Formats: sequence, structure tokens, C-alpha cells
Amino acid sequence: MRETPGHQVHLADRRVLAIGLVSGLVAVMLAALAAHGPMAPTKLDAQRQVDTAIMLHFVHTLALMLMAHWAAPARWRLTIAGLWLIGIILFSGSLYALTLFNQPWPGAITPIGGLFLMLGWIGWLTGLLAVKRPEFD
Repeated sequence: MRETPGHQVHLADRRVLAIGLVSGLVAVMLAALAAHGPMAPTKLDAQRQVDTAIMLHFVHTLALMLMAHWAAPARWRLTIAGLWLIGIILFSGSLYALTLFNQPWPGAITPIGGLFLMLGWIGWLTGLLAVKRPEFD
């Protein structure tokens, strides 16, 4: 698609898209491990925790890939992607460690990861309201 008067072409932010793609790969690998691997949780509470970790990991992976196409300055996209990446690592990662690797200590950082995930959504909303809209919007 060529740029015409009054219409700007926006290409995806390759860095944010790459983060989302790698995150998706890791999410699928950990979901497979949780469902079929030798460390798959057998207790219902542990399975529920790992299901929550996987769901939020995938939701934020898709959000990252969508974020890559947002026509805003790169600093907004990269900041929000960074918040979500930290959130995925702390929230989902701590639940993976807790349930798949039987490590109880990371459970204390799960809420901090959730905070980073929320900050990413607040950042996107703030950016949506603060960033000057293209003329064709």
C-alpha cells in the first residue's frame, strides 16, 4: 500500500512484533510441558494456577502483536511492551516455577507481575488518549 495524501502507511514495529512472537513460542512450549510433560501438575490447584499463567501469557502475547501495529511513537510501544514483558516474566513465570518446577519462593512475586501487566494496559489507554491522532483517524 502506497502513501497517498491524507493517508499514512504504518508498518508494524518489528521489535515489538518479535517480542510477541518469541513470547508466543515460549507460551506454547510451556503449555505443552504443563499438559504433557513429566512435570505436569497433578493437583487441581496447581493445574488451575498453571492454566491462569498460560492464559495470561497468551493474552499478553496477542496484545504485544497487536501493539506492534499501533500507529504511535515507538517509545510508547516499547514502553508498554516492556511493561508486559516484565509482567509476563514475573506473573506467569512465577506461576510456572511454582507449579511446573515445584519452586515455592516465586509465588511472592506473582502480584508484582500482575501490577506490571495492569500498568501496560493503563499505559496503552493513556497513550491512546495522549498521542496525536493521524488525520485519517
